[in-house]
Amino acid sequence: MAVFAFSALSMSAQDAKFTLKAGVGLSSLVGGDAEGEKNAFASKIGIAYDWSFSESFSVLPGLELVNKGTKEEGVDGTINLMYAQVPLLAAYKFNAGNEAKLVLKAGPYVGYGLLGSDIEYEGGGTLNAFDVCERFSAGLMAGISYDFGQLSVGAEYSRGLTKVIKDTKVYNQAFGVTVGYKF
Repeated sequence: MAVFAFSALSMSAQDAKFTLKAGVGLSSLVGGDAEGEKNAFASKIGIAYDWSFSESFSVLPGLELVNKGTKEEGVDGTINLMYAQVPLLAAYKFNAGNEAKLVLKAGPYVGYGLLGSDIEYEGGGTLNAFDVCERFSAGLMAGISYDFGQLSVGAEYSRGLTKVIKDTKVYNQAFGVTVGYKF
């Protein structure tokens, strides 16, 4: 029975492809307790698997290395948080002519903080960002891309649902543009 179910899924996913992608954008901390936060540079690099169940619908599991952060009053420099992030997005593809597709995608992600920058406070003292911030992260992502041939160009937004700093209402948020190569 399990072999039959796996075979059916494999047959449904005949057009599966990998996509290498990279992106840049802005990130910040948001929420009721996020005061004086400013946007900081954000980046990502990753790989996703396009598991097509029909010509229009796919599931996109991935693995990404994501840099998020913020600029905060009272801190000298930018607070950077680097996560290993695993998104699981549902995608709907619209024909855009000449074998091009307009792709809308959305879904959850989970992440784990790998590296944090050292935070130097203007009044003195230094801490690592993950001495203050939680390492586990989870949230929602949404995006749109234009796929043509083996190339993809898009925009993505992510919003954390887990608190970045324990006992506060502070969450990660990022917006960026991405480019990808399918193989």
